[in-house]
Amino acid sequence: MKNLIEEIINKTSLVLNCKPEEVKIIKKLKGGLSNDTFHVQVKKRSFTFRRIGQDGNLFVDREIEFQNIKSIDKLNLSSKVFYFDTETGDKIQDFIEGKSLDELNFNDYVSEISKSLKKIHQSKHANINDYGLINRLKLYESYTNQRTPNYQKIKALWLDLYKKNYQFNEKVFCHNDLQQSNIIVDDNKIFFIDWEYSGYNEFYYDIASFGNLDFRHALVLLDNYLGRESTPEEKNHLRFYRIYQTLQWHQVALYKNKIGLGEKIGVDFKSLAINFLKIAESLSEYLFEL
Repeated sequence: MKNLIEEIINKTSLVLNCKPEEVKIIKKLKGGLSNDTFHVQVKKRSFTFRRIGQDGNLFVDREIEFQNIKSIDKLNLSSKVFYFDTETGDKIQDFIEGKSLDELNFNDYVSEISKSLKKIHQSKHANINDYGLINRLKLYESYTNQRTPNYQKIKALWLDLYKKNYQFNEKVFCHNDLQQSNIIVDDNKIFFIDWEYSGYNEFYYDIASFGNLDFRHALVLLDNYLGRESTPEEKNHLRFYRIYQTLQWHQVALYKNKIGLGEKIGVDFKSLAINFLKIAESLSEYLFEL
């Protein structure tokens, strides 16, 4: 950790044209399990510095991430990025004061989240990538080569339904990892952070991600987003994409367990992988006969 801190101080001083002794590491921020993000202060101004974790670049194309970050800058729903290294993934941007939504009662902010989310979904951008659900899952599977019979069965049923009912549905610009820890509330203004997985997708995908901690939260957001109570079909549309997400993160957790990352950072990725598959099984009961 000492070497990492020194690297961050030196990189920050170089990028922001200041002396290393003017760079102060306030604290390591909580958040995702793939990267290290620090609150950094330079001359009383606060920034965040992100360093990608072990093999994190296998799952994200940093050229695409940087392009998407530039595209959403005009929406004023994230903070200004001062530095982005497309090879390493190092990123320096303004620090957003406030609290992440997972520390708050999301019901108090669901209307503002809906409005901000619609602003993203209704925005128009050139040269934005498609999230590529099928190819992305194949890529993640290639890193693990671990697919249980139940995983294979759920995936096959999901693929069949996707090709029959959803493949050609309208796609919009999406965050694609809208879990509540990636939403910051600052004086009742909503900010979205960590745009690594952004790209074109169905709007349902973002709302399904909001149910990362509890799928019932996604159902509440869906009703608010639609401005009415969602139909059984619309609820299943949401479940459909949450199933994909759990299959995707199942593969990511399997890989992190495979490389022994859990032992280094104190996370039981094997149990996480099992739990993601259990969630997929539970949600699948609404859509498929397993």
